[in-house]
Amino acid sequence: MNSTFWVKFFTVILFIGTTLAVAQEAQNIIKNPQFDDGTKSWKLQKETGTTAAIAVSPDTLLSGPNSLQVSVTAGGAENWQVQVYQSLGLQRGRIYTLSFMARADTPHNIQVYYQKYTGDMTVFWSSPVLAVDTTPRMFGPFVFKSTQEDAANRLRFLVGGKDNVKVYLDSVYVTNVDDPDYFTEVEKFAKRQHTFGETTLPYRLCQPDFYNPENKYPLVLALHGAGERGTDNEIHIQVHRMATSWADSANQKNYPCFVVAPQCPADNKWVDCDWSIGHYSIAETPISNEVETVNDLLDSLIREFPIDTNKIYITGLSMGGYGTWDMISRYPHRFAAAIPMSGGGDSTFASQIKHIPVWAFHGEKDTTVPPAGSRDMVTALERAGRTAVFTHCQYGDCDGMSDDELNAAIAHGASLLYTEWKGKDHVMWAESFDLPQLFPWVFAQNKSVPLAISNSNEKTIETFALAQNYPNPFNPATTISYALEKAAQVKIDVINVLGQQVAILINSTQAAGNHEQIFNASGLESGVYYYRITINGKEQARKMLLLK
Repeated sequence: MNSTFWVKFFTVILFIGTTLAVAQEAQNIIKNPQFDDGTKSWKLQKETGTTAAIAVSPDTLLSGPNSLQVSVTAGGAENWQVQVYQSLGLQRGRIYTLSFMARADTPHNIQVYYQKYTGDMTVFWSSPVLAVDTTPRMFGPFVFKSTQEDAANRLRFLVGGKDNVKVYLDSVYVTNVDDPDYFTEVEKFAKRQHTFGETTLPYRLCQPDFYNPENKYPLVLALHGAGERGTDNEIHIQVHRMATSWADSANQKNYPCFVVAPQCPADNKWVDCDWSIGHYSIAETPISNEVETVNDLLDSLIREFPIDTNKIYITGLSMGGYGTWDMISRYPHRFAAAIPMSGGGDSTFASQIKHIPVWAFHGEKDTTVPPAGSRDMVTALERAGRTAVFTHCQYGDCDGMSDDELNAAIAHGASLLYTEWKGKDHVMWAESFDLPQLFPWVFAQNKSVPLAISNSNEKTIETFALAQNYPNPFNPATTISYALEKAAQVKIDVINVLGQQVAILINSTQAAGNHEQIFNASGLESGVYYYRITINGKEQARKMLLLK
């Protein structure tokens, strides 16, 4: 076995204040053994309405001459309302052990947390509620595994919830050891290569966690960007999380899947085009040897492993974003969903790919690949009958959707989403993969469940045209626009997903030209609806989303 999997022990000591033999073996890195040189490494946090103070206090009842005294005058209603904390950076793939001594001048309950101290203040681990009294006690050892991203966190003692009590802490030890069962995401990817014709591509393959060959699994194809080209079979999964995010243990727990990451040679491209333009013509751009080889690689993996061919997904960033649009355009019946980032494609192929769920990402200020690369593809899909959900920026309006609105749109079957990050340049991939709705949306897509697509822009209909309503999603009113080549009897109605008519907006003779009609859905429930125009027996329909 590779040496990186051997068990390697070392100790991190926050405080040394005990005569136990383990103290002889540990290195003190905090610089206040037995609290003798002050409280500089511990800080006090008090919520509004509480009163407390900390100090080093002589205390022969604990293990050394001094201990940390926390004097709580007004402790509030909950233990978290008074805390003392110490900075502690947790590292993923380590097993942590905590022990400490404590007593109180009156019986009291305390608790210990390892907690993130920015953002959502996530608690990574907590002890049980611990009863302390006038008798000094050793608590622990408490053991837990760190599975979080490496970060600066805090070790917190929660001592509030009671008035007029003093809590004494001493001999706080934290040790850690490598977890022999832990593998980094990169280590999960086996090195392989695949040859098709005269082209050989190195690639990395991650099998599902707890792989069972009796089960069928989804597969995610990840296409890297230009900076990761080569033949080392390393850099394309190390530089960005484009491949490894899908192999993360947290994701694999919820969505076990294969992940395949091929590497494009240094002088080649997934698509032979000028990236700075934001688009290209498939008719004028021959398919690359690399894309043909990747497609054949998928066939070979399907023969070798139990892959669910109804759940093959493709994602890529930058050059790989182009590759994503290119592969779904050239192989439109291969993929269950696509997640192109910072790329562009051939918008004339929208009708061929309108059945594929797409969540596209781009930076509003991208100067490498213009945002038009993604915007044009989304617009073309709208014209082909798809309803787009704009999660962030939409035509210059970057107020964005709330999480509740986005969750509701997804719950109601959103299959074309566009996330344009306000103020972001070309590289906005980490926040894209971290979007909490993305992975659940991806793995909910299934090729065996066809999308309902309207025929809004069929070229055989030349006498009238129905535009996408705006805004969409909407609450409670939206504008429906349509154009007539000549005067005609026009009927516009609204139907629900069951095909039931819920409103008639127009049923009269209309003059030639452009028209607008306001639809107010204040009396309807949230959900997907279709508005339909009928003229001389011909129909067009579009989907809209009401979010309340």
